[in-house]
Amino acid sequence: MTPAQSTSRRSLLLSVLFLILIVLLTGGMTIYVLADRDLQQVSLLAQVAWRIDQFYQSDIDWDRTGRSAVDAMFDRLDPYSGYIPPRRWRRVTEEFSGSYSGIGVSVTGHDDGLLIMSVRENGPSAREGILSGDVIIAVDSVGLAGRNIEDATELLRGPEETSVRLTVYRPVGRDTLDFTVTRRKIELVHIPFAGFTPDSLIYIRLLDFDAGAARDVRAALDSLLKKPERPARGIILDLRDNPGGLLNEAYATASLFLDKGLLVVGTEGRSRWDHQAFYATGHDLTGGVPMAVLVDGGSASAAEIVAGALRQLDRAVLVGDTTFGKGLVQGFVRLADGGAARLTRSRYYLDGGLYLDRRDSASADSARGLAPDYPFDFPERARFPRTLEQSYLLNRFANEHQDEILALVDQFDLDSSWLIRFRDFAISEGFQYESATTERLNAFAKTAALEADPATRRAAQKMLARSRVEDDRELVRYGDYIRMRLKQIALERRFGSYEAYAKAIVPERSDIRFAARILREGHP
Repeated sequence: MTPAQSTSRRSLLLSVLFLILIVLLTGGMTIYVLADRDLQQVSLLAQVAWRIDQFYQSDIDWDRTGRSAVDAMFDRLDPYSGYIPPRRWRRVTEEFSGSYSGIGVSVTGHDDGLLIMSVRENGPSAREGILSGDVIIAVDSVGLAGRNIEDATELLRGPEETSVRLTVYRPVGRDTLDFTVTRRKIELVHIPFAGFTPDSLIYIRLLDFDAGAARDVRAALDSLLKKPERPARGIILDLRDNPGGLLNEAYATASLFLDKGLLVVGTEGRSRWDHQAFYATGHDLTGGVPMAVLVDGGSASAAEIVAGALRQLDRAVLVGDTTFGKGLVQGFVRLADGGAARLTRSRYYLDGGLYLDRRDSASADSARGLAPDYPFDFPERARFPRTLEQSYLLNRFANEHQDEILALVDQFDLDSSWLIRFRDFAISEGFQYESATTERLNAFAKTAALEADPATRRAAQKMLARSRVEDDRELVRYGDYIRMRLKQIALERRFGSYEAYAKAIVPERSDIRFAARILREGHP
């Protein structure tokens, strides 16, 4: 920012504060200021800023000072309210619209930039030959190493029909490649897969409740329920790691599985306009087919409304882990700088008066989630799979052996020899897993080596050796997960996410099979 711009911003801020003082302290308003404690605090804020500018001994960075004041006000509210800067607000409006302008990839952070997890089928990047597993290391000659993921991904987006030059490192072949990609309008994908499990259950993976989610769920149900040759024996709605979205999308989605007149969700707020009750208006499209909803600690907000409504009304059982526990509803208010204020407007409740927030206050920062009817330990949450995923070794191995893996997908499963091959690859790359137990025993053994008697030192080393043997067995213990992931990565890289779901995830994920068994055997 130039000195002239800084002076202009400072003058504007102080002018606004001065106007606040004028309004409050003239025209007969003084009596209200003196009587209303809230107005007194507003007056005090304006007076303090004015006096600082008049008398403080050095120049003030009013941009930082003003932002600190804003942040401090939001810090006194609940964790979900806050200031949204203009750049982030553009992202939020994209979510509301159901589309964005970009290059059609999903990414995650990487030491060297952005690791491409998936490439949108027929999207701009796919047409140029960019593959999942590639690492974007520079955008328009701007290096991405060390940048946070939000700043890095912002460089990929821009106006429709504009071009962006990507420098990509491809681990398979260890090549560095340059691509020029034209940004296009990309429709948000709410449902990467909707289809049948091997035992004729409908499985729908729903990623969010942004604009258009309910419409896509309805379309999926309409398509799958109209297959007389394969009548649905049950439905699995997968809401794992679904962070929520729009209240009306949640209400409309839940209504697809409910009959008219049943309460989906109600809201209570400070204003009477925030007191509402939403009832199902149509009919259950599935005709009451048995239903399970997969949830976990990442299922929040609108996802909890859907899962909770279906469970409270005895329409579905919940399978998995306790949900996040967000029982509050937010609204957005635009601000003059192009950003917005995200404010909690109300708390919601489900049938039977079930509230997820613990206290009768929108400022509660603790809440209870929805406990599952059938708990399940998701393998990817365990320490060993998480460590393995963070190493990116699964991606690299699957990409290097893609053709071999794909040749076996439709014929045979990946046998135990693949685990041995992967283990040897991981060792060659320096991967060494240590459990929490091994970490503690290792620290104990080092201390014992300095201070303890010989017998204690021997015992410490013996326990440490046993723990390391157990660590080495983790690869076999999670063998099914590893084989599934290798197939998933290879399929997605060659054919896209739908094929990966159809041939690897849906048939082989242990949580999906667990939910399917519950529905096959019947539930209370």
